Amino acid sequence: MQSYLPLLSLLLLPYTSSFLPPPPRFLKPSFSSLKSSYLHPEDLPPPSHKTASLSVPLNLDVSTEVQEGLTSLYDESGDVIGGDGQEQTTQESSPSTDLTPEYQPPVDPRSIMLKVVAPAIAGTAAVVGGSYAGLNALKTRRSNIIATFASEMVYHSSSPEEMRLCLKESSKKIITNKQELYTSYLELFVKKKVVTIASIQALSYALSLFNLSERKAGELLVNVAKGMRKQPASRGKLLFFGGCILKSEEGKSSLQPIRDMLASNYRSGGSSIVSVAQKTMASTAYKTHCVSCGPSETLTSGWDVLGLSEEDAQEIYNEVVSNDFVSDAENYYKYQSVVPDYDEDGNLVQEGFKDPEDPYKGMTESQKAARGLLDQQGKPKEPEKEPDSGARS
Repeated sequence: MQSYLPLLSLLLLPYTSSFLPPPPRFLKPSFSSLKSSYLHPEDLPPPSHKTASLSVPLNLDVSTEVQEGLTSLYDESGDVIGGDGQEQTTQESSPSTDLTPEYQPPVDPRSIMLKVVAPAIAGTAAVVGGSYAGLNALKTRRSNIIATFASEMVYHSSSPEEMRLCLKESSKKIITNKQELYTSYLELFVKKKVVTIASIQALSYALSLFNLSERKAGELLVNVAKGMRKQPASRGKLLFFGGCILKSEEGKSSLQPIRDMLASNYRSGGSSIVSVAQKTMASTAYKTHCVSCGPSETLTSGWDVLGLSEEDAQEIYNEVVSNDFVSDAENYYKYQSVVPDYDEDGNLVQEGFKDPEDPYKGMTESQKAARGLLDQQGKPKEPEKEPDSGARS
């Protein structure tokens, strides 16, 4: 009987609980948990599944404008339905974009070479080639202008007006670095012109046209002389021209580098040799001038232009008078008037040169054949005998 008491109390507990006082609060969780522990799943009511839906009347237009995160509804008249109704900054929602990246085809190196690199290289080559051709054309044109200027200035040395016009026209074409004009003219001038009073006057006038001071003119002569290392005669003429044209001490001292260049050609005594050569050049030029002018009652002028003293000029003039105004060239060539005789083989005929018995003695067979001195049998031909004077008469 005692074993059935717990079971009987559990059966009567739902009916007796209504008559009992409520349990303390701290005991309620334990009773409820005890009660629920004896409930089976099939005794519990099924859960209710309710789906929340938002219905919009058919006569309303739904706006997609977002106001600070709040979606508002507008009716046909434009009044706000829902929301707080305050004016807020609106922002139209942009349509959703596809975040899937577009397909990018692989880069073709050949296409880049053909469409980008090759045209760039071709364009660069065209620009460089055109620039090079243009520069060469300009350089050639400049060189032609300079050469033409030098030749015309030298050709018109006796005409100051022609020289002035030539410089004027060339200066219009050569705007910068006109020093090349002056250098080219001087180089050609000392090569073509001999030392005379007229040539000194022509060069002096040209330097005045160039508007050069005596110091600048001396520097120009020195620069030209530096480019004539293998032409000592031209250097000597440059020094002589400069010494005759430049009169100031500054101008004469600027020519010292040319003297040093000429003196360096000799092992010893170069300075004295150069001085003697300059004096000889002056005396020769004055003698030629006196011969060309002919006899005169007074001393022939021009000695001061050549840098001679009056005593030296008088001595040279007396020598010319004693030679009957015959130049040294005429005195030299008058002894060459006797024309030497040559034989049929082109050999100089001198007394005792030929052997009277064998005129072809000393020649080899090949030399005789080359000169046509052998007959068909290869034997020496007999030399032709000149007719005697009786036969000629």
